[in-house]
Amino acid sequence: MREANLPNVGAPTSFPSANTPTFVNVESLPYVAWWEQFKDPVLNQLIESAINNNLDLQAAVQNLNQARGQLRQVELGWIPNIDGYMGYSTNPALGDIGSFYGAWPTYTLNIANNIQNQRYAGYQKNEVEAMVQGVRLTLIGQVCASYFTLIAQEKQLYLLRKLDQDITDMVNLITQQQKIGLDSNINVASIQSKQKQIHAQIASVEHNIRISNNALRYLIDENPGDIEHNNSFDYFNFNQIKPMDLPANVLANRPDIIMAYQATQRAHAAVGVSYSTLFPSIQLDKFFGAGVGNGSTALPTQYATMVDSYLLWGLNPSVFGQIEAQKGTYYSQIYQYIQTVRKALRDTDNSLSANIKISEQYKSLDESLKIFTKKIDLQKGLYKSGLISRLNVLEYTIDLDTLEIVVNQAKLEQAMSLVNVYQELAGGYKFTYASESQQTQSQKYLTH
Repeated sequence: MREANLPNVGAPTSFPSANTPTFVNVESLPYVAWWEQFKDPVLNQLIESAINNNLDLQAAVQNLNQARGQLRQVELGWIPNIDGYMGYSTNPALGDIGSFYGAWPTYTLNIANNIQNQRYAGYQKNEVEAMVQGVRLTLIGQVCASYFTLIAQEKQLYLLRKLDQDITDMVNLITQQQKIGLDSNINVASIQSKQKQIHAQIASVEHNIRISNNALRYLIDENPGDIEHNNSFDYFNFNQIKPMDLPANVLANRPDIIMAYQATQRAHAAVGVSYSTLFPSIQLDKFFGAGVGNGSTALPTQYATMVDSYLLWGLNPSVFGQIEAQKGTYYSQIYQYIQTVRKALRDTDNSLSANIKISEQYKSLDESLKIFTKKIDLQKGLYKSGLISRLNVLEYTIDLDTLEIVVNQAKLEQAMSLVNVYQELAGGYKFTYASESQQTQSQKYLTH
């Protein structure tokens, strides 16, 4: 039975949300370690450690070893069985041989069945292999997302504490002015209420930092603890990577699509396995050995041989029901394959669109922050000249603190959208480190 011809899903040449596609070697994308463009040794080491140590990936690799073993078992089915014998027999087929010893190769072969079973096991092995690659892809995305979240939340904590301090300074200044009889139209209670909200946000961010640390430790198969690093979220520029000019056929690299394709071919091969049971088997036997030849228990000295060669064939009506069941599974798998491709096209275009729009949003907010920062510098100059009060400066500073928090959050969203794009485009999952077969050296970045 030939390989199944799957339906053409009419995939577009490019994604609607992408720019005009340029020529790229889409086959190389799974080998590109896109995260290394950030030049962050801690991130690189964390990903290497996860690939070496993550238990989900280790379990998937063992499933692959099992599938390879099953394929090898089928391949070895072409080799005859050989049994050794020694003892006493009055079997008429052996001529009342008596005491004997020898070897009895037997070969029961259904050629069609062996071929179809080998095809089935091969597609199963390929499917599990794609599953392993899918786990690697997911693992890389989880490490990047957790790491970016960690350092973004640390920056968020710094900004919230700075805002809290500036609000405290304002409350103290207003309280002092009121004590000396200076009237202020600023509602201290309202400011203090806002400060309580900031305290609640600080507690939430501290919890998120703990979650991110523990998530990274879990991904590299370590107990809960801290990830030691010296980077600031300001160090990262997520605008430097623009994976927009890629043709839609890049999705052929996606492990889920490869899995769906191999699963469909496996289901098609299963139909062939069912049909193959209708074919006859060849039975080949030959006994090699020596015996007494007179039914006694004396020392065997006489050459003894026996040869069988015949066809075996039988008809079990239940086979036809099995064939229909396997056909149903095969056609169902075809629809699942189509659905997988459609979903991949949808999700990838959505992620590209999200990355574009979120990047534009972050750019606008960042430009607004730069303008506002210059305004604050002007306000501080006016304050030094005695033209405005310190209270006015604090009001602008608190607004700046709030805007910095918004921009930081927008940058994290941009980082997450970029990670999601590379997850959808299946980038980097075939990349291997030179020391991947050894224990990672990333422990120097970890605090136990």
